[in-house]
Amino acid sequence: MTIDKQQEMLNRIDQAISNLRRGKKKLSISKIAEKAGIARKTIYNRPEIKQRCDQAILIQDEQSKAEQEVAASSVPQVENRPLTGRKLLEERYRKSREDLKLEREKNAKLLENNRELVLEKAELKNRIQMLQQQMERLKAQKVKPLK
Repeated sequence: MTIDKQQEMLNRIDQAISNLRRGKKKLSISKIAEKAGIARKTIYNRPEIKQRCDQAILIQDEQSKAEQEVAASSVPQVENRPLTGRKLLEERYRKSREDLKLEREKNAKLLENNRELVLEKAELKNRIQMLQQQMERLKAQKVKPLK
């Protein structure tokens, strides 16, 4: 597969992911492939594309869990007495869930950052390959590069 075709496919995958997210649809390999107009088999056979799709799905799952936990923990506490026994355990559990929610949000941000870095890496790799091809053409033409 040529560099241009590979980059075009990656761009179509990214566009499909973005469109599905905007539509608030649950991401899956099938939906991403359908929206991008490529075969599912292609995604599974290309590790860089599969990784990109998996990251997007994981980020969406983490964000969904965080939103559900925020909704569940938004019940106000009415009592002003010191907590004991079961109430104390429930409060600790609630606090642990809030901490977990924050960690999941951080994780989602890190995954998104990682996804952006993977994209940047692919672009840089393509540039390097293009420059290497240009160097090979110059060598074939027996033209000395500028110093």
